[in-house]
Amino acid sequence: MEMGTINCKARLYIFPVKAIVKVADEEFHRKGDVNWDGVIDEEDLNLLREAYGSRPGDPNWNPDADLDGDGYVDVRDIVTCAQNQGLVAPEYVTPFTIEVPEGRVVLISTYRGQQIREELTVTEANTKTVVFIYSLLGYLTRSKVIES
Repeated sequence: MEMGTINCKARLYIFPVKAIVKVADEEFHRKGDVNWDGVIDEEDLNLLREAYGSRPGDPNWNPDADLDGDGYVDVRDIVTCAQNQGLVAPEYVTPFTIEVPEGRVVLISTYRGQQIREELTVTEANTKTVVFIYSLLGYLTRSKVIES
């Protein structure tokens, strides 16, 4: 499996801060994190129930619910999610650098109750630097992705 690199930082205006960042990657998603929020829970099971029995083109098709990638949301997807209930994606404290499998990655950063979500696609060919920027009062929080 090819790996990509993510550098992650957090700032309060221009000052570095330590924020907690959940990292949900393709591997964690396939364990049952249908909604990519970094937690495998009842919400994920509900999404699987809504998509149960569907294939691409069906009105209730949800590609994120097809955990095993076989083109069909079936009992195997539901069992996978049910067996992993309560799992939480790995959490890191900024600043950090990690390697993740190529593909979709969702970073969920929390600092003093404020949360920012950044979704990106990681490839072996580049390094992504993500900077989460927080304000003192919780306004204008944002993230910035830099490719290198």
